[in-house]
Amino acid sequence: MFKDLTENLIDKAQKAAAEQGGNPHNEALKAYMDGDMQKVMDVGAASKGVKTMNTATEDPNDPLLQPVHGITIADYAAGAARMGAGCSDAEIAAALGVEAPQWAEAKTTWNNRMRSDSTYNLVNVYSKYFGDAKSHPKLGSLAPQNKPETAVSSDAAAATLEKLAADKHYFFEIQGALQAAYDNGLDGAQWVLDELGVSVSQINEAGFKWMSNFSTVAAMDDYQEQKKKEYSAKFAKEHGTGSIVDDIEF
Repeated sequence: MFKDLTENLIDKAQKAAAEQGGNPHNEALKAYMDGDMQKVMDVGAASKGVKTMNTATEDPNDPLLQPVHGITIADYAAGAARMGAGCSDAEIAAALGVEAPQWAEAKTTWNNRMRSDSTYNLVNVYSKYFGDAKSHPKLGSLAPQNKPETAVSSDAAAATLEKLAADKHYFFEIQGALQAAYDNGLDGAQWVLDELGVSVSQINEAGFKWMSNFSTVAAMDDYQEQKKKEYSAKFAKEHGTGSIVDDIEF
């Protein structure tokens, strides 16, 4: 998948360079030869007028980035991250110091703005703040009053999140496990909650730096696929779901 995408982006970047009278073997091809898939993505996206995480900008005069009831894109992204961890709308609104209807309207407005932005600049700005939600001054440490039930201790769950953020192999292993769970008809979100004591949103937030680097994602693709097969075999054996990878030893 990543090979096909990379080749497509290189073709687009070379075409754009040629149309502009530049050397079509300059930026994109050099990045590809250097193994810098993130740069390939940036160049290819730029040739189509699309932003990436690296090229997204925050122009204070951009109408799409104006706060809604004082709620900025950073507030909204951090709020979305906390919702994924189990916080309610009321808890987020209170932490931000706004009324619940204002938070509700802000959520709708930010969602609509991102959908209408054909350059993807806004969604990439949002993604940056979502990945750094823990640094938000009002929402970073917000915890839900009614946490999802799990037998995993809070200390063990915290250690898991630290490992996901520090160990890319572990992060992509869990991503593979999640895919395998869903492929076998299991509730992946419930599985990680039962086994690790964390939510899918917390997993994605912890491993955001891995997922936001295209070179890392491409390099770990085969590893994640292998882990997916291993977990598929495990789940098939435990739950009798059956799988084309039943012969893989876990």
